[in-house]
Amino acid sequence: MTKTTGDSTRASGVTLGPRTQVRASTARTVTLGERELLFFGGCGYLALAHEPRVRESLREASFRHGTSSGASRETTGNVEEHELLEAELARFLGLEAALLLPEGALANLALGEALGTRIPHALLDPEAHPTLVRAAGLGGASAAAWDPRKDLASQVSKLDGEVCLWTDGVFPMQGRRADAAALLGALPRGRGLLVIDDCHGFGVLGARGRGSLEAAGVSDERAILTGTFSKALGTYGGFVAGTAERVGRVRERSGLYTGTTPLPPPLAAAARTALCILAEEPQRLERYRRSTAAFRRRMSDLGVALRPLEFPVVAFELESADRMARVHARALDQGVFVPYIRYAGAGEHGSFRIVWNAAHTEDDLERLAGALARALETA
Repeated sequence: MTKTTGDSTRASGVTLGPRTQVRASTARTVTLGERELLFFGGCGYLALAHEPRVRESLREASFRHGTSSGASRETTGNVEEHELLEAELARFLGLEAALLLPEGALANLALGEALGTRIPHALLDPEAHPTLVRAAGLGGASAAAWDPRKDLASQVSKLDGEVCLWTDGVFPMQGRRADAAALLGALPRGRGLLVIDDCHGFGVLGARGRGSLEAAGVSDERAILTGTFSKALGTYGGFVAGTAERVGRVRERSGLYTGTTPLPPPLAAAARTALCILAEEPQRLERYRRSTAAFRRRMSDLGVALRPLEFPVVAFELESADRMARVHARALDQGVFVPYIRYAGAGEHGSFRIVWNAAHTEDDLERLAGALARALETA
């Protein structure tokens, strides 16, 4: 059985179960207690967390900079690795500027803090991530979810003054992505802003992995991206990217940015190496998409209902929490970790959230499918 720690708690309106304690991991496995299990969880889509070049850049930068810059970037904590990563990221995304934050949630909050001082209204996708909901209301903005049953443009038109729309780029649990073109079209011509938290789309969507804007064929100065390096790139840190003026406003107006110790330089170096691998080796993304399609077909063969979005996360729910717990346990008995989670976006009984990453093999897929089929049949 899975080793867990702690009791069930309640946070952000989500009932949380006991936590899994991982002792060690590879790109394909986790060690729980004394058992190494084939792993289909997390968000390391491109399997770069264990890539030797990424780990070597982390090691080398730790010798040059230590483990922390030890101060705000606006005092003495700005190091070369921060600025190199920002420049590389802006170039990759095709945007004017990027600003690093210590992690993705803080990127949302810092942006909200800066925008809320000048944009009075915020409308959110009803399924927006909790950090977006919190960010949209910072700085004095009036924040509410838009009604998906009604025309968004008409909802925007009823608000006086500037409006900012906030959405995730990808909703993995629901299997959908934001329609960036339609959202921009709902804003008044030449006015308003669209914030896309592209933590799941960045590195996966779009022909080159640039994310949701590239996938939608959109280039618009009113769009601002936030994101993280902890998912597709397998490292750590967050960012805000867009026009130089808007990114500069976050730097100037966000106390969360100026008052925070920045991303440790070794992690910035690791993220830049991972980003360069993504940019310079497009065949990796092409192979990953082919294997993701095979994974989804195999899950469909098992009777799992798939959402339309071609994405490496398959989430589904069974008729009872008890049966889901039994399926999870019986897959574990076969050496396969099929995550059963309670988290934002999960169903009433929680959800299975199965993730396919770029290191998984055809043999891994057959082990997963066999273990899941037997667990579903006997649970």
